[in-house]
Amino acid sequence: MNTDESHLSPKRAWPLWSILLLLAIGVPSPYAAPSGETFFQITSPVELSRLANEWEPQQALILSISFPEAMEDLEIARNFVNVLDAAHSYLDIYVFCDQEKHQEYAHFLSLINHHPRVEAILEKTHFIDSRSLLRWARDFGPIFGFGTDDQLVTIDMVFRDPMKALEEAALQIDEPLDPLRDFFNLHGDAMPGEVAAMLDSEYGIPVDIVRPPVSMDGGDLISDGRGNIFVSRQTLVRNGGNRTELESVFRRYFGAKQLHILEALPGRTIPHLDMIVKFLDHETIVLPDFKNSQGGPINPYHAALMRNTHSVIEKNEKYLRKHFPSHQFLKMPMPPILFKSRNEIVAEAKQSFVKAVALDRGIVAAEKINRLTDAQLVELEKTVLTTIRREMPAADFSTPESFDGVLRHYGQLPLDAFVDRYSEPATRYRSYINSVFLHTKEGKQGFLVPRFTSSNAGESDLLKKWEIEVENVYRTAWPEAKIHWINCDSMVSDFGFLHCSTLTVPLLETD
Repeated sequence: MNTDESHLSPKRAWPLWSILLLLAIGVPSPYAAPSGETFFQITSPVELSRLANEWEPQQALILSISFPEAMEDLEIARNFVNVLDAAHSYLDIYVFCDQEKHQEYAHFLSLINHHPRVEAILEKTHFIDSRSLLRWARDFGPIFGFGTDDQLVTIDMVFRDPMKALEEAALQIDEPLDPLRDFFNLHGDAMPGEVAAMLDSEYGIPVDIVRPPVSMDGGDLISDGRGNIFVSRQTLVRNGGNRTELESVFRRYFGAKQLHILEALPGRTIPHLDMIVKFLDHETIVLPDFKNSQGGPINPYHAALMRNTHSVIEKNEKYLRKHFPSHQFLKMPMPPILFKSRNEIVAEAKQSFVKAVALDRGIVAAEKINRLTDAQLVELEKTVLTTIRREMPAADFSTPESFDGVLRHYGQLPLDAFVDRYSEPATRYRSYINSVFLHTKEGKQGFLVPRFTSSNAGESDLLKKWEIEVENVYRTAWPEAKIHWINCDSMVSDFGFLHCSTLTVPLLETD
């Protein structure tokens, strides 16, 4: 997935004050779909006995997938296949997908068909013909709870953001609007209803659907199963900033006894607590032990992010230990933020300079400059170097020092200054906490845990060492659980991992 602004939040929606304002001026509510489409309304609450716990026995695992997205990046497709392979021996799996994308659907099935356990995987995997969805099922899917009559309740929070286009126009943002992303958002709002219909159809159990007036992503809601609900400060802000009002909504619709506000990770990333907080049971909390980058930060921006990350994690831990002094706290390694190296930054600066000269001298057309292949970029660099040597015979790109001389000759920012001011377009965190617990009615248990690799030998050794520590933490609470490592390198720039892309359905009691 690209790292532009439209991909920063799988689910953005309206705060309470904006809903009231738009209703007052005659604009449809965020759940009022365009003419001819499904019309959703905020509903009255259903009294809950409790929310479902992620660690209790489960009925099924839910995924959502965009076949076109998976085919554009085969690593995404392979990641899904690996999840299906690890999870199929525990639960039924329901994959919500648009089967009208028949060519991409056939392609995805062909990947599974070459798997050595294809028959067992397909026996437990059910593809549900749905709408076009992205893979962040946790964020736009429902929250599960149980009513006072033990009926299953799905809580469907506001997901869609119909104000996005107006906001971008008002702020004169240079990035183009993303109608496809808006299309995915619109369809994502319908997924909780489709999940309820699927559960009714597959298991014969009616499901109540409740739609509270709250805007948030599912990945930012943490529950301890005893009435304590945790959300980030960003969710509080998205809902108008009135903590009393937001807590009232959670009490009425989620059965909350108390709302706790924690801090999400800093930087240009997804502000979801499931990256850094996890309850393994009612009284066991996992928190990250954030590691610094090897060799230290490259520039002040990197240093500030590392410093702020430490501050957020320490602040959360201090709050949780104060309010839950009798709980068990387990610390799990959290790999350093994935920053570009100095060499990678220099290479990026060189490519930017080459493109700028190529456009200025008419070597390549503007509409083609960002569509060049790696081989074409190499040839373009040679052409640009030949061109500027007519003006600067000693011009050379082969070393940082010689390239710095070229930059200075043309009045550009010196290389050291460029590196000093460099910032990544996305803050790439890696989290072992963003995992999925699978628990069958027979008591079989397993964790799907993100795995990260590195081409750097030193960091690779550290990652392997940390994996041993991670396994020990999970087995402290669930000693019989099997650990399934799922390579998530391809997801690092997408701001989410296994917990973000899955939902577990609590065990349904049937006659």
